Amino acid sequence: MTDSGGTGWTIPDVRPTLVSGELHVWRIGLDPPVERLPALRRLLTPDENDRADRFYFEIDRNRFIAAHAALRALLGDYLGGGPCREPFRAGRDGKPELASSGGLRFNLSHSRNLGLAAFAAGQSVGVDLEAIDRDVEVEAIAERFFSAPERRALLGLPEAKWRDGFFHLWSQKEAYLKGRGDGVIHGLDHFDMVADPDQPAALLVDRRDVQATGRWRVYSCDPGAGFRGAVAIEGEPAVLRRFAWR
Repeated sequence: MTDSGGTGWTIPDVRPTLVSGELHVWRIGLDPPVERLPALRRLLTPDENDRADRFYFEIDRNRFIAAHAALRALLGDYLGGGPCREPFRAGRDGKPELASSGGLRFNLSHSRNLGLAAFAAGQSVGVDLEAIDRDVEVEAIAERFFSAPERRALLGLPEAKWRDGFFHLWSQKEAYLKGRGDGVIHGLDHFDMVADPDQPAALLVDRRDVQATGRWRVYSCDPGAGFRGAVAIEGEPAVLRRFAWR
């Protein structure tokens, strides 16, 4: 394996095997050379190509293509065949799944020029990636979306940490909701995550599901400068392995 830039994301010489108890997260660059785009589009389903064509800006269209092509290629690797072009269906929790997945669970998130794809064997998984916006109104958005304990923890940090703490919290919360198949429509304030950006991610409490802290694990992904990422998985603690796709 080779390192993809000194941040712990490795480019494997051969595609790794996913075994029970492991959680694989792939870091995906979304600005491929223009000449690769036709080949990437051929990995998508007709529906995904239609969705790509609905983007107004070319850069957004190309990044959607790159993210979903990478997911299709990786699914094919894990399932032991060529790129997977099977249409997704909605699973019990509402998240996309494949009828022929054999228990493979996956999730995708992308922001700006980067994507994250998470894979687990037989365990529900959710991943979220957030580009850090320097102009975010931390106090106003925290007041609207975060729980009272999270707001106290966040605003109790030195002000210089507020922005990173905000996106640390947000990525954890989104990953957890995506893992469960819950949308933000159900609210973000009934469960608490870790606010300090220097501390590991964790689900501290879910007031609607008091047993969730025993079933769900949340991990920071450290996607690189300018981003915050987190992944959530249901079940026993997992060995997190990070890879870079190219």
